[in-house]
Amino acid sequence: MGQSIEDLTPLISSMVPRRTANKRTVSEALAEMRWIRDIHGVASPVIISEFLKLWDLISEVILQQETPDKHIWRLTTAGQYTAKSAYEALFQGSVQFGPWERIWKTWAPGKCRFFM
Repeated sequence: MGQSIEDLTPLISSMVPRRTANKRTVSEALAEMRWIRDIHGVASPVIISEFLKLWDLISEVILQQETPDKHIWRLTTAGQYTAKSAYEALFQGSVQFGPWERIWKTWAPGKCRFFM
């Protein structure tokens, strides 16, 4: 699947209190379908549609207790964390200033270069 529940069903996710969502594990939520009791609010046709979509997705999940969890780092193609990928993520969407070389390599005094 590769997407979070918040991405797939944002309205349903907004109807689960954060304190409940943060303290429940996947195993606990799937046991006896407890995740349904965590949803609070008024159901509209759109929310019911999301609920049914989520129900279909979750009904296919089978937890394997003997299999250890696998953590995937989404910022690299290999799925492995690196300090470099975390550092590069800090600059995603930032704007690069191209003429910096002309400012710092000019003959102007240091005070002027710093001010620029």
